[in-house]
Amino acid sequence: MKIIEVVKRYAETVGGNFSTYDDSKSAVVIPIGQHRHQTVLAETKSINGCFYLALSSKISNKEAISDVDIYEKQKNLLFGKLVIEKNHLEIRAYLEENMSEKLIAEIFNEIAAFADIYEKRFTGKDIY
Repeated sequence: MKIIEVVKRYAETVGGNFSTYDDSKSAVVIPIGQHRHQTVLAETKSINGCFYLALSSKISNKEAISDVDIYEKQKNLLFGKLVIEKNHLEIRAYLEENMSEKLIAEIFNEIAAFADIYEKRFTGKDIY
């Protein structure tokens, strides 16, 4: 899938680390600044023969969410959405195979930055 090569190039461009788990899952550890990093998981999916890449980044355990305005902040996201998955709050976005590299970079940046801001707010740590 061409998009995986684009994700690898993105990781190199931002000084991040790209790791492959298997044929369908990989991760990019993105440096955020102030000695913080955020992991964005990338998983290839297919629906009716249409391939896409699902991105996700954990924010915190759902029990740590003390700030209900996070759902208000979600309104400012262009690409991501908040979901609770397996007892964790995370942010997700989806990439299509034909997206430009510039747009893919913007989506990765939004996901990582938003997740890091709220991870720090809710946990006080650099966990995920």
